[in-house]
Amino acid sequence: MARGNGDVEAVISAAMICCGLVIVVILGLGLGIAKIVMGAVHLHDCPLKNMIPVWLIVSGVAPVFFCCSGRCNIDESGEKSGVGCAMILGIIRLLFNLAWLICGTVWIYPNVGKMNADDFIPCTKNITTGCTNDCHRPLLNFSVAMVTMDWIFFVLWSVLIGCTIRAACALRNKEGNSIRS
Repeated sequence: MARGNGDVEAVISAAMICCGLVIVVILGLGLGIAKIVMGAVHLHDCPLKNMIPVWLIVSGVAPVFFCCSGRCNIDESGEKSGVGCAMILGIIRLLFNLAWLICGTVWIYPNVGKMNADDFIPCTKNITTGCTNDCHRPLLNFSVAMVTMDWIFFVLWSVLIGCTIRAACALRNKEGNSIRS
């Protein structure tokens, strides 16, 4: 029995979506591991703002921790159970990630400006007065890249969630109108 072009296109579309999701998950895990490693290795290398390595570690661990919680289960009758709990945990995840991202932004970006200022004098073995403790430059550059990427991903996820909610509402309205007719 031959399949129509619509079936082949649907299979190709589903495969592309699956491949895209796998790539996003692998990139997310890789970036999370990189954040944890950079933060742990340079935990004491940023006296200018000692919370920058901590921010990296927590922002690398949080997605792994949160992805393992808040799943809905399907009970014996085929109904989803725990949907309310999963939704509450999702909101908590969103608020935590937003708050932690704001903290990272406040801790990282001003210190980049301080270190790039013309009058910034880092403390060294020879210079101990009139100087400022600095931050390991590769750690700070990595942190800037990560906080910027996190903001980009946060905005993209927010748009995706908004579009999904809009589509679900439109579908519900369409189904509600067809039942009334």
